[in-house]
Amino acid sequence: MLVEAGYDALDLSMFNNKNHYNGEYDKDFYLEIKNYAQSKGISFMQAHAPFGSSFPDEEQTKQRFCEIVTSIKNASYLGVKIIVVHPCQHLEFHIQGNPEKLFEYNMDFYKKLIPYCEEYDIKVAVENMWQIPHRPQIGHSTCSRPDEFIKYLDTLNNDSIVGCLDIGHTMLVSEEPDAFIRALGNKRIKCVHTHDVNVNQDSHTLPFFGIIDWESVMKALADIDYQGELTYEADNFFDREPLELHQDAANFMAKTGRYLISKFNEYRNN
Repeated sequence: MLVEAGYDALDLSMFNNKNHYNGEYDKDFYLEIKNYAQSKGISFMQAHAPFGSSFPDEEQTKQRFCEIVTSIKNASYLGVKIIVVHPCQHLEFHIQGNPEKLFEYNMDFYKKLIPYCEEYDIKVAVENMWQIPHRPQIGHSTCSRPDEFIKYLDTLNNDSIVGCLDIGHTMLVSEEPDAFIRALGNKRIKCVHTHDVNVNQDSHTLPFFGIIDWESVMKALADIDYQGELTYEADNFFDREPLELHQDAANFMAKTGRYLISKFNEYRNN
């Protein structure tokens, strides 16, 4: 269905089905999916690990780390080159001292993932987060400001760790996405999550169905010479359609994506 709609590649989100990260599926299962996709002329380029990455309960956090490692391994079987792994944010970010605690915690967290990246030939992408939408004084969280995101990536300073800019998340903490893009640049942004939001909810809907200025976003991506894919995370737009309209919804989403790419190319060429 997605091939018919005109998609070039796929993202496997490993958080809707626990079997993707609890060891239920083996290597042969993923190789079968990979081969089937290739037979249809499409491939998996990106993946998303289960989240949250940490919890107040230490045992639950240890279990989640194992699940994230499993998702990294399984994504590699599909030929995925980048898997998004949320930063840890089990502490309330707006409380004094917690941003510093989370920074140190996350440095240790991501460093522990690097050996698995090297073993499975895959990169882990850090994502900008939020805690309370559209309340910038207390809504910020790990990597939600450009300066903090840069600090995370530059301190880790490892080829296995890259940045995933979630364009919708920037607006939930009143950060303009075009300014965010230019601050990080193509050295740090290696993938994106493309979706729209409203003023108080992480809607994950299709571009132009929310509040984001997509002309400015595509111009900013062109200005930094972004080299990655335009990856949708607009699943709520699709999921709310009845089954009979799924193909039409997929077609329209793909057409919208092509329009965004055309604007990117227009700005880059000019």
